[in-house]
Amino acid sequence: MDEGWHNSGKQLMNTLKSKTLAIRTDQTLRILFINDIGFQFGAGIALLRQIQSFLVMGHTVGGICWKQGDIEGTIPSVPVGATGQWLGMKSLPYLHVDQGISQDCIIQTLVLETELFNPDAIIIGNLHGAKWSLNLLSALRALNYPIIAFMHDCYLISGRCAYTGQCTLYQTGCNHTCPTWEQYPSLQPDKIFDEWVLRRQLFCGATGIPLAANSQWTLGMAHKAFPGLTHAACLYYGLDEHLFKKIDKTLARHLLGVPEDAFVILGGAVNVSDYRKGGHIFNEVVAKLQGDAHFLVFGERSQTWSNIQGTGLLRDYRKMPLVYSAADVFVGTSLEEAFGQTFCEAAACSVPVVAFNVDGIPEIARHDVNARLAYTIDPEALLKEIRFLMKNPARRHELGEAGRALVEAEFTLKRQGDRWINYLQSLATLESSESLASYVN
Repeated sequence: MDEGWHNSGKQLMNTLKSKTLAIRTDQTLRILFINDIGFQFGAGIALLRQIQSFLVMGHTVGGICWKQGDIEGTIPSVPVGATGQWLGMKSLPYLHVDQGISQDCIIQTLVLETELFNPDAIIIGNLHGAKWSLNLLSALRALNYPIIAFMHDCYLISGRCAYTGQCTLYQTGCNHTCPTWEQYPSLQPDKIFDEWVLRRQLFCGATGIPLAANSQWTLGMAHKAFPGLTHAACLYYGLDEHLFKKIDKTLARHLLGVPEDAFVILGGAVNVSDYRKGGHIFNEVVAKLQGDAHFLVFGERSQTWSNIQGTGLLRDYRKMPLVYSAADVFVGTSLEEAFGQTFCEAAACSVPVVAFNVDGIPEIARHDVNARLAYTIDPEALLKEIRFLMKNPARRHELGEAGRALVEAEFTLKRQGDRWINYLQSLATLESSESLASYVN
């Protein structure tokens, strides 16, 4: 790994010298990802899949994070058949303000690590888990490396929160009146306005750092927040369709201890007790359909729920296709969701989806294509769609097969890699006359 980080001899362009992102289709790029907690949880899995897409495309990739998960860090990262080179995820667990390290010291250390890697481009993911300041982006921009900030949620457009809910302050000025300042990621009220201003300095105008969003909904939120946003695009997530695919249902149920003759409703999230994930609504579904269906739920604290079979949080994502394949339908109860990777995973495993028509969900869970969507946030509306599928096995099969076809057409690692390369090329083309230095100076 050290040799890979220090050896730039294989690079086909040197960003430090050229200050331009001149992407060619036959070019091997050296891409650096920076995030907070490695491949842990939803955004961490998304970052892993972005890395895998570049590896599938044949590029050289490395990462820097605050703290990689003990389990997540042991799972092989390179997809079968990928031709790119993975240089590993470098963890810096000491680099945290709670350990007495100043933000200036954190930024200086990350700048040095980035210079050692010498990337052709830097993709910044979530940082709030590490409490790393967004001033890091300005410091990296000063190195004349092309930088893209990725929106896994709304943290980059608000004063501190990952999801804005019904609050519209992110458009007019997040400040000390923030109603959720104590929630994760928490921030003292007197600091919120400065963070809101900082984001507008980083991303707005002709010299703004380019943004990428995980859905059209997220991109739309960015345009609402940043009237001066000029460099932004929707780059949908992809997944390894060779891993996420249907497994024999009888076998899956036997291995999981799920009744073979039951109608199985699957639910789940990283943390099923998160209000935003709608666990309280799922519990109402369980109460109404108890006796008519078997409930299988994955995610943290799922073992504590009554009347369901909980798997807990499955940190090894390779086990997830087995769980999806045991289900007749996947029911997602998210009340806010930028994209919804679980819906994409269910579709890849040929499982029809029932969910609410909110935020980015209908971009992957498409009504009457691979899903049945409830258009009002109401348990009865969701139950109506679930009961429809319970009574119509032929329609379930059609939606499941359509979901698999949708993933193969739009949400594979290769398709995600194509979107990334196209975006990088568009940024390079935009700056072909003056170089990408106009973004970073």
